[in-house]
Amino acid sequence: MRNSKPTQNQPVSKAAVAGLILAIIPITALPGLIFSLTAFEHIDAHDLKGHQFAKLGTIISILWMIIFIITGFFLFKYFG
Repeated sequence: MRNSKPTQNQPVSKAAVAGLILAIIPITALPGLIFSLTAFEHIDAHDLKGHQFAKLGTIISILWMIIFIITGFFLFKYFG
């Protein structure tokens, strides 16, 4: 078992917060996904808080990607 600090003293992962902020903006969904996925390793390696931020950033980024793919398909089908 690893020693973990009390949750009150654990800092939040900056990569997870950056990934969530970038994931919310549609143009930066891909960098948001990259930051969110790398935040998982960063959180585990340095024993930080932020799993929820990284998870939410990953989900939002993937949803934006799906919306972009579906929209691109229909735009290409009807106007291409």
